[in-house]
Amino acid sequence: MLTPNFNPFPVIETERLLMRRIHVDDIEEIFILRSDPIINKNSLRPLITEKAEAFDFIKKIEDMVNQNEGISWVICEKHVPEKVIGHIGIWRLMKEHYRGEIGYLLHTDFQGKE
Repeated sequence: MLTPNFNPFPVIETERLLMRRIHVDDIEEIFILRSDPIINKNSLRPLITEKAEAFDFIKKIEDMVNQNEGISWVICEKHVPEKVIGHIGIWRLMKEHYRGEIGYLLHTDFQGKE
């Protein structure tokens, strides 16, 4: 059986991007990402309409990571690590089957780039 351990939290870097742990300071960008109908056009979940829902999402992510039930990173450009342009994560871990569900959102300004 899979035994994930997300402590210490893995930070991922590429030439241009930084994927780091989410925190409450990211609430503004998370609200934008999860409330925009264009960004969420392929999502089955309802759009959020209040910043409190963005806060609840951040709390849910933190709890999930702390309990090793899943992991999610916010995506930032390396030269502006405080500005979130997306998030990506592995959810609904089925530890006994070594499976999980991958999902991501990326702000439209950053879609289609190489």
